[in-house]
Amino acid sequence: MTRSLKALTLILIGLHGLFDLHGQEVVIPLYDNPLAARHYQEHPQVRKSASSVMLGLPVFDDFSSASVVPDTGIWSDAYAFVNNNFCKDPVTNGVATMDALDSDGSIYSNATISPTTFVADHLTSHPIGLEYPSSDSIYLSFLYQPGGLCDLPEEEDSLMVDFFAPDSGLWINVWSITGGDYQPFRQAMIPVTDERFLTSGFRFRFRNRASLSRSNDYPDMRSNVDFWHLDYVKLDRQRFAADTVIRDVAFNTPLTSILKDLTSLPWAHFEKAYNTVLNPLVSARYRNNDTITRNVTRSLTIQEPIYHITYTPGVPTAQDLPALEDTVVNFPYIYPFDFQRGDSAILRFKAALRTDEYDPKVNDTVINDQLFRDYYARDDGTAEAGYGLRGGGTGDGVVAMKYRSFQPDRLGGAYIYFNHVYDSLNLKYYFNLVVWSDLDGKPGAIIWEDPNEYKPLYASSYPGFVKYTFSEPVAVNGTFYIGWRQYNQYLLNVGLDLNNKPVPSVMFYNFQGFWQSSNAPGVILFRPFLYDETTGLQGKNAEFSTLHVYPNPASDLVFLDLPADSRGEDLKLELFDASGRLVFNTTSRSNSLDVSGYPAGIYYIRALAGNRVFHAKLLINQ
Repeated sequence: MTRSLKALTLILIGLHGLFDLHGQEVVIPLYDNPLAARHYQEHPQVRKSASSVMLGLPVFDDFSSASVVPDTGIWSDAYAFVNNNFCKDPVTNGVATMDALDSDGSIYSNATISPTTFVADHLTSHPIGLEYPSSDSIYLSFLYQPGGLCDLPEEEDSLMVDFFAPDSGLWINVWSITGGDYQPFRQAMIPVTDERFLTSGFRFRFRNRASLSRSNDYPDMRSNVDFWHLDYVKLDRQRFAADTVIRDVAFNTPLTSILKDLTSLPWAHFEKAYNTVLNPLVSARYRNNDTITRNVTRSLTIQEPIYHITYTPGVPTAQDLPALEDTVVNFPYIYPFDFQRGDSAILRFKAALRTDEYDPKVNDTVINDQLFRDYYARDDGTAEAGYGLRGGGTGDGVVAMKYRSFQPDRLGGAYIYFNHVYDSLNLKYYFNLVVWSDLDGKPGAIIWEDPNEYKPLYASSYPGFVKYTFSEPVAVNGTFYIGWRQYNQYLLNVGLDLNNKPVPSVMFYNFQGFWQSSNAPGVILFRPFLYDETTGLQGKNAEFSTLHVYPNPASDLVFLDLPADSRGEDLKLELFDASGRLVFNTTSRSNSLDVSGYPAGIYYIRALAGNRVFHAKLLINQ
């Protein structure tokens, strides 16, 4: 096992021997990236180069405007993974991560074992019109960070920059740095002075060399390695070697959840939980990257996108920001929640900065869609590592997560996020689901141990959760614990969210006859759900009429069965995805809607005919 993988493989209880002799709680790096894999399946066009695009100066990307794939208006390939989860302390919200995974989210087929390295990811610009004299002093600058929250590159690994010379058709390496210890983001400045680059069709690209762990002893722990994170890429003229000041005030973290210690709660429980779980403040961090004090105005808006409601809680505030410092802004708010509207809800919290005219504006806004469905969650939906019990004695080990039912209800099972393992080894392991009562802040008596035997499954769609259903509903009220009992002494590899730090005494494990609090540096992606499923955003007291659509599920044309007195009128149609994002709208007199171009999933249709509003839930099944 390589040095950096050892550092990330956390031994979380005292050991006196090898893995196969003594059990332990283990955290390991990710093997693959199911979010990226799913995105490329649904959008294969992002793989294709668009070399006909010709960029002009300046070329700039801080990756805050993209998600999953780099901006196709700037970059011609999609091997890097755009995210805000894997790095530490970025200057703006969003980075491009390069690792050992292909664009489909799996280890590269040409991967080699350490110390031999292989070229892994690429991030390549479109052609650029660079017909300037060398006296115009053109520089490429960028920020880079090895490892972050993930595996550190080894000393033999590297990050590289290449320039393309159009006259010869050759890529020339102009900069590289090797791996090693963790460090904060650092800035590189590369001059473009060679005449063969100062012409139309110039391009630049980032590459990384990676190497897989040499150890073959523990195949269930093989994982992705050698992470590099890129931020604030800029190519422009009239620069100089010391032009390293980033004159930009920008958000560099997402907004926090509006729930204390939770990221989601069943809407049916929220009214009774309101006074207990609601955080009266939402927070975000932003940074003055400039070398002078800057004054910034901050504001918050709240929206219910399905119902086109916008609410502004309070007035914008301003503050002087010291140079090169992070600031946390806490937005107080009071919102008139309508608990009778339906059995689920989406609330969009949007924080914005008003900065100086010369600041890039793309990083001045962050959004958090607060979802209330049928499940509890403590995680943010992404896994930065894997978790499980492993070694001697763990063949009957159990793991439990603490939750609270705010009214008598029934659990239907759990959504679980399993990380892929090399050769899919964890798909061979067995477990079952268990629910415990509370005993002095730890799991007590078993309420229910499901007789079904399950195996890990890999989700076919983002965000990567698989639904595991109890053989019958389980009654709960008040504090309960839910988790699994494993039948093998190998790692199940449940996703671990490292961005949401665990609240004390919410994760427990037991394989030696007594319960211990977990020392994992995050929370597992394990979400119990209610037995009674939600039916959508409609409720018995909703002020909208139900719209019948058919066929449902659908894969191409959907027809809307409007009342006779609404037919023939101009019809405004809006299609929302499950997060409440408007993905299509039109106005016509047709009662049909083509959904063939949308990924499979749950959608909501809003139709306005005259003064009447109709809503429907639609399942697209491509």
